[in-house]
Amino acid sequence: MLNSKLGFDPSIPVADRTSETDDIIYRISHDLRASVRALQELPSWIVEDLEKSATVLPAPTTRHLELIGSHASRLDLMLTGLLEYSRVGRLQPIAPIKPAEVLADVIDDLGLDEDIVLKVEMDRGSVQMGDADLARVFSILIVNAVRFHPAHRPRIEISGGPQNEREWVIEVCDNGPGIPAERRDFVQQPMTKLVSRDVDPGAGMGLAVLRKIADTYGGGLEIGVPKSGKGTSVRVTLAVN
Repeated sequence: MLNSKLGFDPSIPVADRTSETDDIIYRISHDLRASVRALQELPSWIVEDLEKSATVLPAPTTRHLELIGSHASRLDLMLTGLLEYSRVGRLQPIAPIKPAEVLADVIDDLGLDEDIVLKVEMDRGSVQMGDADLARVFSILIVNAVRFHPAHRPRIEISGGPQNEREWVIEVCDNGPGIPAERRDFVQQPMTKLVSRDVDPGAGMGLAVLRKIADTYGGGLEIGVPKSGKGTSVRVTLAVN
């Protein structure tokens, strides 16, 4: 169902669709990443300097330096996720683009393993939106389907096409562990994860970015279960006019 509250008017300039909050998030995240990258490098520089002076660090100190680098890397992932969130609807022209062609480019860029079974049924028509945002939609959906899949062979089905004159629906189904019904709204919020960051270091921003893209273009996001009854189904609805 289309998001009637937000709607989507492609005649509105990109700059007018971005909020002041997005601008603040973008600037802060962008500037902080320079400092975080320095924090990532500093532990290795310290170790190199000590090795040159033939100084052997105690094991606890070595572990503390490793923790600094690990937490800096985790912070960098969070800032990268916030940057992606703030970029939705920004710095890209709104024009007719073909989802089938964008999807083909995304699949090629991802370089998926040969053991992944990928089935695609995408209409050859066009939608009216930013090409970077549409590429993010496909990338997030495919990466999530692979990343959170158990050891057995992943199977991913991607379909899409117009539902009517105003709506275009993209759906990605996988045969993974699925998302419990009571957690499906939770995982669409920024910085949320179903597993510990010690298990998966991701920032927990993928589905939040996906939801924001759908909202920006007057659509919505729905998480469910494929017809097979196993795995995860993610439907992204976009307004196309």
